[in-house]
Amino acid sequence: MALIPPLGETSSAIPVAQAGPASVLLTQGNRVQIRLQLYHLRTVEDDQGNVKTEWVELPAAASVQPGEVLRYTIAAENQTAEDIPNFILTQPIPDPVVYIPDSSRIDTEAVITYSIDNGETFVESPTVEVTLENGQVETQPAPPETYTHLRWTLTNPLPPTAVVTGQFEVRVQ
Repeated sequence: MALIPPLGETSSAIPVAQAGPASVLLTQGNRVQIRLQLYHLRTVEDDQGNVKTEWVELPAAASVQPGEVLRYTIAAENQTAEDIPNFILTQPIPDPVVYIPDSSRIDTEAVITYSIDNGETFVESPTVEVTLENGQVETQPAPPETYTHLRWTLTNPLPPTAVVTGQFEVRVQ
């Protein structure tokens, strides 16, 4: 069983099986309301033996097993009558999970960047330096387990009353 931190937090872990959905509602002043939700990829078999997968929202705390896939969904709503320029959504990737490469999506034009240094810096394709057996140092793509945060930087202002939704998937360690 793995412990998943509450959505939007990175400091404390909770067992993922209390009642209530795993969603958190945050407000940035009176300007933006952010809703964070966590989904579990579940395989189900119908009466005819057909197998399919579906995303099911997790309770506020629930048990998950190593190897299971989860989807974080972040929705931000502009609660003003004005555009919000330079809007950025940043989400930490909790410790007991590993980011699944190329799973990050957003429903508007945005630049997607990642951090491997606990949110200090963000780049589109993180790299690490690796010392080879012959002693040479080579730059290689950072492994998914080194990703600590991801960020969506909107290309255009967030319009009044608009909702933008981003998502990404992780695998439980």
